[in-house]
Amino acid sequence: MTRHELGRRSAAVKSTVGTSIRRPQPAIARTSAKCAIRATAPTYLDGLRTSLQLTIVLTSLVFLPSVDGTSLASGQESRLRLRQLFHDDEFVEKDDSLATDFANRLNPKQNEEQDEEPVDEADSMYDESPVLDDVRLANHLNANEKPVSSLVSELTKRLTDVEKQLKKRDESDQQKANQFPTHKITGFLQLDTAFYSQSPKNIATVGDAQDGTGFRRARFAVNGKVAEFTSYQLEVDFATAGRPSFFDNYVEQGNIPILGDVRVGQFLQPFSVDAMSGFRNLAFLERSLPFLAFVPFRRVGIMASNATEDDLTHWAYSVFRTGGYNNAPLGDSRFGTDFGDIGGYSFSTRVTHLLYWDEFADDRYLWHVGFSYDYSQLGANDAAGSGLSGNAGSPKPFYQARTTPEFGPLGYPELTSSFGSAVNGTPLFVDTGRYQANNFNLFGLETVYQYGPFSLQAEYMGTVVQSVVGPVFYHGGYGEFMYRLTGEHRGYDKKLASLKNPVPFADFIPLKADGIRGWGAWGVAARWSFVDLTNPSKLDGHYYDSATNTFTGTSKAGNGVLNDLTLGLTWYLNMHTKVQFNWIHAMLDNSAKGSSTADLFVSRVQVDF
Repeated sequence: MTRHELGRRSAAVKSTVGTSIRRPQPAIARTSAKCAIRATAPTYLDGLRTSLQLTIVLTSLVFLPSVDGTSLASGQESRLRLRQLFHDDEFVEKDDSLATDFANRLNPKQNEEQDEEPVDEADSMYDESPVLDDVRLANHLNANEKPVSSLVSELTKRLTDVEKQLKKRDESDQQKANQFPTHKITGFLQLDTAFYSQSPKNIATVGDAQDGTGFRRARFAVNGKVAEFTSYQLEVDFATAGRPSFFDNYVEQGNIPILGDVRVGQFLQPFSVDAMSGFRNLAFLERSLPFLAFVPFRRVGIMASNATEDDLTHWAYSVFRTGGYNNAPLGDSRFGTDFGDIGGYSFSTRVTHLLYWDEFADDRYLWHVGFSYDYSQLGANDAAGSGLSGNAGSPKPFYQARTTPEFGPLGYPELTSSFGSAVNGTPLFVDTGRYQANNFNLFGLETVYQYGPFSLQAEYMGTVVQSVVGPVFYHGGYGEFMYRLTGEHRGYDKKLASLKNPVPFADFIPLKADGIRGWGAWGVAARWSFVDLTNPSKLDGHYYDSATNTFTGTSKAGNGVLNDLTLGLTWYLNMHTKVQFNWIHAMLDNSAKGSSTADLFVSRVQVDF
């Protein structure tokens, strides 16, 4: 083999193995080769040194010609030597003469009789072609050894194993540096201001709503992990009824086969995209009328949730205690407690699917659909004195749905409000009244479509209450349109199948003092929603009478249909701060007093962290 051929073959191995190769000079060749053999007794974690030494050995074995100018027969010698290097720690001691022979090959005496060929400068780094004693080496060969090409594959595989072990060691070190438990402090506050303009009939029907300013929410939470797949959250609110009140307080175990994530505690029950999107992520000041009227929301229970491998389909289901404060079946549970012997257990589930989601556009283009269902067995506290003034509970299971317009109960929510009174805060506009019932079935349909800065969202909900006089049906729905004037889009949370706030392209108040300043993000929105809380006449005589603590009353003053038309403007100063303005035109059709209207001009300043 000529020096030109040797040079070309060496260049090919450089490309394949990925390590620069320079043949030792004659004066040190024998020592270098022998040291290379000894140094490569396998120690996997010395990955870089091992790979360089093996490359030198492999190159020498592959490219040294035999006495007749051909390459080693079937690469048997190369295979034998590398196998011994990998697997035989005592190789050098067992057969040191073979190592000496190999070193001699790297620095043979120059064969004066070999034909001389002109050498260019690029080949000057190589010595004369060495000579191999095939007869002596044949004693060390296995006639059935594989060709040299398999050696390259084996070397690559073993180097990959070294890299994997080094990676595992690095990951282990990283885990030691991040010891559990962990914690993160988070929260948000919302300061609201409201001005009301009511028609005379509306004032006569619901009460004289008072202008005011107050904190709608002031929430503080700590969340984190106590193990790799075990998380927790503790959350209270200092502005809502209770001051403070329990909100999302739970522990969650993830990575459970089949079940996925399992959560135990008080949390949002899986129902409705409007509910699951979170207060801080709302495009309006409040959620829609059907949500406010029908959804059980936070309760104490256990929930499992999971998703398909591609995260396009999500499902969750829970079992929880039905009752909230004083056995109320709907709304938040003020203190995370349900107290009573009678009934009081519920099941809820939600399944969603992304019909379209552009994985390369960061949630910018999507179409989401979903279905929710809730069965709730109503509960009661049958201890003596239940329901009397100063005592907890209700003596019989009951149902009651009610709501204000789509603005929070500004005022003193910890004080009891009855229909027709505005003395403690934003008045109720519709109310079924409290009547005796056993259970209810609630279902919902939802869809969200987003195309860049433009998005549509709609839901329909219906509930069938099994009262003591038979089934009673209520329903409601909404449709909303949103457009970000500055081009942003809302994020999508696949874990909850819910929506998040848009992130401004350029903050009006940069997060850093030297950050780029722009106009923030601006968005406009419009929503129409309705809820029908009209009772049948057969319920007369089964309403709760507080004077006697029995269900023998006939009052249904709050029955009717409420429609809200809302226009909104939101300014996102940065990803943590926004200012919102809503005009709400409420159209009430009360069963007893007829139609009336009210206009609410409301604003909110929100900061979250």
